[in-house]
Amino acid sequence: MRKSFFLAAAAAAALLSACGLGAPAYPTFGEASYRIEGSTADANGGAPVHTVVYRDGPKLRVETVLPNMGEATIVFDESTNAAYVLNPTGQLPTAAVQPATAPTTTATPPAATTTTAPPATTAAAPPPQVVGVAVRIEDADAPQPFETAWAALGAENARSTGKCEVAGESGHEWTPREAPAPGVERTACITDDGIVLRVSESGRTLWEATSLQRGDQDAALFGVPAGYQLIDPQAVAEQVGQNMEQLDSVTGATQPAQRTPAPAPTP
Repeated sequence: MRKSFFLAAAAAAALLSACGLGAPAYPTFGEASYRIEGSTADANGGAPVHTVVYRDGPKLRVETVLPNMGEATIVFDESTNAAYVLNPTGQLPTAAVQPATAPTTTATPPAATTTTAPPATTAAAPPPQVVGVAVRIEDADAPQPFETAWAALGAENARSTGKCEVAGESGHEWTPREAPAPGVERTACITDDGIVLRVSESGRTLWEATSLQRGDQDAALFGVPAGYQLIDPQAVAEQVGQNMEQLDSVTGATQPAQRTPAPAPTP
């Protein structure tokens, strides 16, 4: 009798699990503020890359290594609603420095000679130097939070495969109910408050956290720092095009699109 009871309980638990009842609630994303550190890897191969992500609501900062660029910092600046790659020049702002005063000695001038010292002058402060540049990048090229794809997937399209623990943090392993592509199996260890601790695809770890600190992040981490020059590649390209048109007008060159067609012969 007791054995039958346990078998019935096990069968009921299996049935509830199959129906999705009793499964963990799907995480709520976008409400946690945190600093997370770990390593990322390309799905096509390559060594893991050290990556640090700061998140505070819609504000995002990513410090990582990019191909052909090396170490890079990408920020999403809410004030301009744009993403930038920060490139420090290594120069610090130059403060106004007072000229050093040479030591003076007191000498007794001749009685008949009177010397008038010239008025003291203050050296003009040099103009502030640019400490870095912020290059505008297309929104499609800007990094997205790890949780964006899982938030878009939604609870109805994901299922939990069990508990998980990464970097001392507990969560649940989630996977799409339908494979994103034939033969591709994607899973993620996600905390209940929506922080992605690990992402794996077909057995390969693409992201894994090594440390996590929750809490409000310093506002200075986000946006373009003071002293940085904003560069918009699209605007630069348009300016170059305008300069070329002006040069053509000076040299007498004519753009192919602006050439006037020859009149048709008179019948």
